Amino acid sequence: MQVKKFEARSMKEALEMIKTQLGPDAIILSAKEITKGFGLGGEKSIEVTAAYSETILRKKQFVESKMPDMHKEKFQRIPAKDQKEVMRKMIESQLAKMPAATPATPPPKLTSKTTPYRLTEKRYIEIDDDHIGGQEKTAVTQVAKKAWNDMEVTSLKQEIETLKQVMSQFKTMPQSFVQAHPGADYGVHYQMSAHYQKLTSCGLLPEVAGNVVSQCQKQLSAQQQGNKATVESWMAKYILDTTPVTSGQGEQFHLFMGPSGSGKTSALIKLASDMILNQKKRVAIISTDSTKVGAAEQMKIFAQILNVPFLSVRSQQDWSHVIPHLEQLDHVLVDFSGLNMRNQEEVNYVKRIGPPVFHSLRTHLVLSATAKDADLLECAKRYEAVGFDDVIFNDLDEAAQHGNIYNFIRKVNTELFAFGIGPKVPEDFEYATPERVVDLLLKITQNRKQEVSL
Repeated sequence: MQVKKFEARSMKEALEMIKTQLGPDAIILSAKEITKGFGLGGEKSIEVTAAYSETILRKKQFVESKMPDMHKEKFQRIPAKDQKEVMRKMIESQLAKMPAATPATPPPKLTSKTTPYRLTEKRYIEIDDDHIGGQEKTAVTQVAKKAWNDMEVTSLKQEIETLKQVMSQFKTMPQSFVQAHPGADYGVHYQMSAHYQKLTSCGLLPEVAGNVVSQCQKQLSAQQQGNKATVESWMAKYILDTTPVTSGQGEQFHLFMGPSGSGKTSALIKLASDMILNQKKRVAIISTDSTKVGAAEQMKIFAQILNVPFLSVRSQQDWSHVIPHLEQLDHVLVDFSGLNMRNQEEVNYVKRIGPPVFHSLRTHLVLSATAKDADLLECAKRYEAVGFDDVIFNDLDEAAQHGNIYNFIRKVNTELFAFGIGPKVPEDFEYATPERVVDLLLKITQNRKQEVSL
C-alpha cells in the first residue's frame, strides 16, 4: 500500500485526479484546505492524501495500454465501480486469448517401474475441462480456491498493517495546521461563515459578530440559512432590536463629559441649537471648564449667537448663586473639562464641580466614532466612577466603519442619545435611532446610492 498527496482547486477535481492516477480502489486518508493559495492567482486549494494498491494500479495501467485514446478518455471519466468492472472483463478476455504453453521436453514414457499417472497435454489443469472426472475436478477446484483465498488474505493483512502504520503516524502529527473556517471558535457554521465575515468587515468585534450569527442559526432553519437575503434581513432585525436608544430630553440639566478632543463643546452647541430653533425651548449654557485655554470665551460667543444666558462656574459654591436663577428655564446645558479620569483626584474634581441636584439630571458621555474599541471601552470604564446615562458619538463623517458604536452598547450597559455627523450647526446633529445604527453598520443607504449611480 502506497500513499500519495494531491492538490487541486476543489474536492471534486482532487477525486478525479486520484481516480485517474491511482485507480478505482484508492482510499482517501485525509483532506484539508490550503490557505496559502493555489497557482499564480492565489486561490484556495484542497490537499488530499490517498492510499493505493500497486497491484490494482498496474492492472489499471495494463488495461489502459490496450485501449485506444478515445476509449481511454471515456474509461477515465466513468465511475470507479464501472472502471473495476471494465478492468475485470478486459483482463479475463486477455487471459482467454493467451495460447496454451507447450512442454519444452516430451513427456517421459511409462515403464513398469514408474508410478502410473495420467499425463495431460498442458502444463496446468483447467478446472473447467470436461475430460476431468467429477471427484478430481472438485478436488482441484477446492485446492485452487484455497490457494487464491490464502493469497487474498495475505494481501489484505499486508494492506491493513500498512494502513495501521500510516494512521498511527497521522495521529502523532500536530493537527494545528488544519485551519478552521472564520467564526468557528464562536459556534458559527461553515454555511454562515460568509455572513460572519461581512459583520467583522463592518467593524464588529469577533465575539459580537459571532453572537449575532449564532442567534441567527438558532432562529432560522437550515434551508433559510442558505438564503442570503433571509439571513441578512434577520441580522438587520436583530441589530435593530438589540440597539438601546433613549429619547430622554425632558430633564432640566444636561451634563456633557468625555475625554479631551471628543467634541463635547460642539455636541452641546448642536443640542442647544436644536432645542432653541426646533423645539422652542428656553435654554442656558454653563461652562465648568477651567483647564482649557479660551474654553469659557468660546462658549460665551456661542451663547451670544444663540441669544441665551451664559454662566461660568469655578467651584461648588458658585452653584448656590446660580441655581435660583435657573428655575424658569427648560434646559441647562453644562460643559465639563476634558479629563482622562486616570486618578482619583480627577474623579473627585468632577464630582465637586457638578450641580448639586439629583433629580431631572442627565449625564451624556461624549465619544468619537474614530476611536478604537479598546479606547472606547477603557474610557467608559473610567467614567463609570462619576456615572453617565447615555452616550453621544461624534465624527460619524470621519469614521470609515461604525461597528465600534454597536460594540460599545453591547459591551457597556448604556444607551445611545445622539450622533454628530459633521461640523454644521445644527444640521449635523441627530438623535440616535436603531434604524440609523443598522444603516451605519450595513451601509444600506450607501450601497443603494452606488447602485443608482451605476
